Amino acid sequence: MAEDRALVQALEEKVRALEEELRFFRTLADELPLSLYHKDREGRCVWANAALLASVGSGLEEALGKTVFDYYPRALAEKYDADDRRVIETGVTLQDVEEHKAPTSEGSRYVEVKKVPVRNAEGAITGSMGIYWDVTGVRRAERLEEERQAQAATLRELGAPLLPLAERVLAMPLIGRIDAARAAQALDSLLHGVSERQAAVVLLDVTGVTTIDDDVVRLLVDAAGAVRLLGARVVLTGVKAAMAQAMIEMDARLEGIVTLSTMQAGVAWALARRG
Repeated sequence: MAEDRALVQALEEKVRALEEELRFFRTLADELPLSLYHKDREGRCVWANAALLASVGSGLEEALGKTVFDYYPRALAEKYDADDRRVIETGVTLQDVEEHKAPTSEGSRYVEVKKVPVRNAEGAITGSMGIYWDVTGVRRAERLEEERQAQAATLRELGAPLLPLAERVLAMPLIGRIDAARAAQALDSLLHGVSERQAAVVLLDVTGVTTIDDDVVRLLVDAAGAVRLLGARVVLTGVKAAMAQAMIEMDARLEGIVTLSTMQAGVAWALARRG
């Protein structure tokens, strides 16, 4: 009898410890700013945390045994159910970012979701468990950054367009301030254009350049050398007195570059010598 009482007491202590552990993890799950759920193989709710229950406007007792079809629009419910069933059938974790609309909120949000199979002690899959969290702000920031980069690329292209003037004659009018990034982009565009169009002459017009500095001078020198390697000539037009003086002070090595005062003069020179 004493041994039986000791065994019962030990078992009761283990049960209490398990209950405490379960209470701890459920309290923790309810405090997390994430939505969590556990479903059986038929997609019926076994458990959900406070965040998910709040999003569907339900208590846990009311939600038990219900499915996504009880809370979400048909199209969304079918997707969620299909994802859970795929996890259960394949045993493979699913992770994705998707559009989500909670019944208790207006408009849709983006959530990152992860769904995993739930297994029993024997390893058999008995259901699915999911967790998802709001990433709308992150997704919007990513889209804004993508738009910003696209706009920057467009501005760079507009700031250094490569224009065909005649057969084997190209022109690149440079406008505004040329920094290192724009200089690199302009040179890359120039070399691709010369190679693709088999140009003989390239006019670099600096009439619209507001500041002459190392980046501009380096662009001119690099352009002249690289274009010569491709069998073409660089004609620099629109150089003003202040710019010429600045280039002299910088000891710019502009060998091989023809300098003319206007774009019109450059075009005339190019048409006469394009070969």
